[in-house]
Amino acid sequence: MSWDYTGTQQLLHSLDDLLVAPDRSETDALNAETVSPSPSLHLIYQTIMAQHKQTQRDSKKARVATKQLQVAVSKVAKTCSEIGERIAAIECRADVVESDLGAVTKQAAMHETQLSDIQWKVEDFENRQRRNNLCLIGIQEGEVVITPQLVLLGIDGVVYLEYSQRFLFLAMSVARCCITSDWLESTPPTFNYWLARMCSMFYLEMGSYVRKGRTRRRIGEAIWAPFAQWLGNNRVMFVGDLSM
Repeated sequence: MSWDYTGTQQLLHSLDDLLVAPDRSETDALNAETVSPSPSLHLIYQTIMAQHKQTQRDSKKARVATKQLQVAVSKVAKTCSEIGERIAAIECRADVVESDLGAVTKQAAMHETQLSDIQWKVEDFENRQRRNNLCLIGIQEGEVVITPQLVLLGIDGVVYLEYSQRFLFLAMSVARCCITSDWLESTPPTFNYWLARMCSMFYLEMGSYVRKGRTRRRIGEAIWAPFAQWLGNNRVMFVGDLSM
């Protein structure tokens, strides 16, 4: 609420002059009657004074509220400043992390390149080892099919049979035994020697599966069935990738 304090003070002074009895001389004062203020002017005076006091109270409340608002604004400004400092620190850390991430990514790319090179070298070494092992057991590299298959020549022609990983593992193990026997006995192993060792392994494995029950026997039959089917055929040519 806005109030013209200057006009109010002048009005109050004017009302005070009206409410105060006029000056008289000593002679006139003897005969004069007592003058009382006008009721309407007195009511106006009380109303104006009440409004004036209410205005002062409102003004005081407004000053208190303004001060509280200033304090609150100061706190908000301080909090915003602290938040800004934290954001700046986080941005600085983010820049550092981004830089570190770039370095790690570069190192990972280098390691990946080195790993690819190592894998290529390992594959080359395995290929060389396979060729050397095949030459030791008398099988030329061009005659070997590098697939998880046993190639058998039967009455009806060439048959490609898919074998289980277990059979391939045993076949490769027997091939390694053939190479070892070649080193110990100084006798070049032949394919028939490998086949004889596989037949011996077949009878031992199947006997073990049969003794362990029907379920294990079925597993043994699933592993050895293709080999047993062609076991009587002496026209076996070669085994794929025995050196692995």
